[in-house]
Amino acid sequence: MQNKHFFIIKKGLFVGSFNPITLAHESIASELLKEKILDYIYFLPVNSKKQDLISIDKRIDMINIITKENQSVLNIYNYSKEGLFNIEILQKIKLGITHIIMGSDLFLKFNKFKNYQEILTNYYLIIINRGTDINEYIKKNYQDYQDKIIIIDKTYIGSSKLAKDNLKESYNKYLNDKVLDYIKRNNLYN
Repeated sequence: MQNKHFFIIKKGLFVGSFNPITLAHESIASELLKEKILDYIYFLPVNSKKQDLISIDKRIDMINIITKENQSVLNIYNYSKEGLFNIEILQKIKLGITHIIMGSDLFLKFNKFKNYQEILTNYYLIIINRGTDINEYIKKNYQDYQDKIIIIDKTYIGSSKLAKDNLKESYNKYLNDKVLDYIKRNNLYN
C-alpha cells in the first residue's frame, strides 16, 4: 500500500463592511497568505447597522480591484437576504472555510452573533488587533476556545473611516490608487 500524504488547505473568510476596502485590508490578506497562515482568502463584505454603507455591488467591485492570486470575493446576498453575517451563512458557503478573519472591533461584539459557540467550535478565528487588550478579553470571555483564536498583533495603519475622511486630499495613504480612482469615477462617499 502506498503512503499518501494529505494536506489540509486552510481557507479564510475575511468578514467586514469593506466600506471601502483599504490598504490595511489588502496588507492583512497578503501577509496571511505570504506567512502561510492561510492558503486562500475569500472576502465577504457584509451589511451592518451603519447607515453610510454603499451598495454591496460597489464594495465587491472595489475588492475585485485589489484581489490577487489565491483571493476572491463572495456576495453575501447569495447566502442571506439581509446581508448579515451569521452561522447560517457559514453553513451555506460550501467552500471548505477553516478560518474566519475579523478585526478586534467586530470580535468584541462576537458573543452577540447567533450561535457564536458553534462558530468557535467549527472554525478558527483570526483576530486583527486594533488597539484593544484582546488577549485579556479572550482569557476572560473565551477561555474554553483560546486554542481556536489566533491574534495578529501587528499594527495596520488606516481604517475605512480614515480613508473616507481623506478622499478630498490629493493623496490618500489609506487606499490603493485604483480603488481611489474607482471611488472618484463613481462619485462615492460624497
